[in-house]
Amino acid sequence: MAVPMQHLQISLPSWQVQFLSQRAQRDGLEITEVIKQIVQREIEALRAQRASADSVWDMVGIVYDEKPLIHNIAVSEKPELYLAEAISPKRKPTRKRKTARR
Repeated sequence: MAVPMQHLQISLPSWQVQFLSQRAQRDGLEITEVIKQIVQREIEALRAQRASADSVWDMVGIVYDEKPLIHNIAVSEKPELYLAEAISPKRKPTRKRKTARR
């Protein structure tokens, strides 16, 4: 099935034309084909980037932390509270056990 094409006329700096010409000659292609390949690679890179970002958002909310809120503040609002707690947790005072003397 033939893909409908659209004619496009562009002006490029001479160094870009030289680059495209050298690339086309190296690969045995027409300049137009080199341009199409470059555009296609850019489209694929953007799609991959978008898919990667979407996969990160798919992970949001899949973990449930059973620890209570600190001062009723969510970690997203004040992460430093949670970092400080992780570094030096506040423990409830415990009684020392009496050790039996022998």
